[in-house]
Amino acid sequence: MLAKLVDLINEYLKINAIRRMFAMVRVRKSEIVGLVGLAAIFAIFEGVGLSMLLPILQYAESGESAITNGSGIIWSSVAAFLHALNLPVTLIVLLLLAFVPILMRQVVYYFNAWYSAIVANRIGVRMRVRTLDAVLDADPAFFDQQPVGHLVGIAVTQTEAAGEAVLWVVKQLSVTLLMALYVAIMIAISVPLTAVTVVFAALVAIVVKRSITRIRDFGVEAADVNQTMMSKIVERFSLMRLVKMRDQKTLESRRIEEYSETMREIRVKQARLGANVEVYADPLLMLSVFVTLYIGIAHLGMTLAQLGLLLFVLNRLNAKVKEFNTGRQMISTKMSGLLLVRQTTEEAAKANTIRRGPVAFTGLKERLVFDDVSFDYPQSRGVDGKVLDAATSVLRGVSVEIPAGSLTALVGRSGGGKSTLVELIPRLRDTTGGSITFDGTDIRQFDVGTLRKGVGYLTQDAMLFNESVRENLVYGLGYEPTDEQIVDALERTYATFVLDLPKGLGTMLGDRGVRFSGGERQRIALARVLLEDTSILILDEPTSALDSESETYIQEALAKLHGHKTIITVAHRLATVIQADQLLVIDDGRIIERGTHEELIAQEGAYHRLFESQLLA
Repeated sequence: MLAKLVDLINEYLKINAIRRMFAMVRVRKSEIVGLVGLAAIFAIFEGVGLSMLLPILQYAESGESAITNGSGIIWSSVAAFLHALNLPVTLIVLLLLAFVPILMRQVVYYFNAWYSAIVANRIGVRMRVRTLDAVLDADPAFFDQQPVGHLVGIAVTQTEAAGEAVLWVVKQLSVTLLMALYVAIMIAISVPLTAVTVVFAALVAIVVKRSITRIRDFGVEAADVNQTMMSKIVERFSLMRLVKMRDQKTLESRRIEEYSETMREIRVKQARLGANVEVYADPLLMLSVFVTLYIGIAHLGMTLAQLGLLLFVLNRLNAKVKEFNTGRQMISTKMSGLLLVRQTTEEAAKANTIRRGPVAFTGLKERLVFDDVSFDYPQSRGVDGKVLDAATSVLRGVSVEIPAGSLTALVGRSGGGKSTLVELIPRLRDTTGGSITFDGTDIRQFDVGTLRKGVGYLTQDAMLFNESVRENLVYGLGYEPTDEQIVDALERTYATFVLDLPKGLGTMLGDRGVRFSGGERQRIALARVLLEDTSILILDEPTSALDSESETYIQEALAKLHGHKTIITVAHRLATVIQADQLLVIDDGRIIERGTHEELIAQEGAYHRLFESQLLA
């Protein structure tokens, strides 16, 4: 019986849910102490102010005879307090004595609301930073499986729910203390009537339990739909040119409308269930007032002063019970968002498999060696945890030595594993077999941060932010280059056109550098790589989508680096890598041919056929 009572109290107060919430949002002990302390002080002043109503009403009803006839803990406490202050018991003194705690209660309310907002927003910031840290630490495979819109929704919308949830928990704490206080005052007035009130409050909890549970379930469903909708919106915005070219505005609008309608239906159902709570709770609470009034007058012979105070306190208690039920609904709703945040951070943490080594990478001096390297893409899962793709083998038995300062080109059919191979060098992905060494030191021994900073990386799609040219050039450098250094890098990459713009280096690039052509974006990105001054430069088909003029600029800039940096390039157009020190023909995850251009042409193998086909094209 006692265990069932404890379970009922836990369910009603949402103690377990609140405990899980506080663990997830990592509320600090000092914050908990501050919130609990302010709520307790508020409740104390509220209790003192309300308790003073009884002697005031009795004094107004009986005059000075109330002083001699008054009994009970409230009157005795008031009399002792006034006697200690050497003050007479008069109506004015009693009114002033009641006004002071009421005034102080409002002062405490102000600080409580202010501090609650501070804590809630702090928690929102901490949750967002914690989530972003976990996501940014995750391996690239994590981003292959998670839609960008889903991650944006988690990092922005759902982390905001953390702070809101804490606000509701704080409100619940304050309301709980006040309810306990009101019950204590009622006990001081009449134990039997307090028992009647508690019975009705328990009935309310039992009646609304099912509605609260369904509200929580709808909250989980709403969070899932919201995440899916945000993911679709972000994806459509990023592919807006395709949407416009296929004239699919109506279709996409209808899709988003369908998600919005689903959200509307869920919110309406939640609102209806919330209304059910009011419909069920209000009659029971009003009935408790009528029953209390009847018993107090007909059977207990209570005075008007006692009955008036009891009804006043009961009215305040009923209001807090309704407020508490609303809080239970909101906590149930917000918990769904917090669970999504926790799920994402846990998945990101599991995906953080690349460990930092103890050795700082200071550059390649002699050679980079791949020894029997293999790589498998892990099993792919969707945001709902369902398996999307089985594990896939991409590289098998790759062995090659790349001398420092040389130019090595990876060529072959698309999907052969070329891009995956170069991603292993800065440990964007980790090998699943074999080893990679820099000057004899295993790649896993290097600190990941210094290793990646020691590798320049230029892809087919120039990686640029919607920031100024200067901010893109200096991003992640670790030092502030002078204007002379920036101009030198721009000149070496034929990107001095940015200096002729009205705002020069302060020109905003637009989303992904959309204000510039593909060739211009690549030259800006290459200038940033030169400012990094790395010993290794990786080029993943940087000119495959460029016009011949832009390609010429890029090739001339790279030619100046040949011999000064270790360059590893993935090439689609073989004519751009004829001068490479070694060419690696990769097919189906294996190196099937290697040598210089002349050597491979003489072999009349796969490279020869590929080169001939491009000449004919």
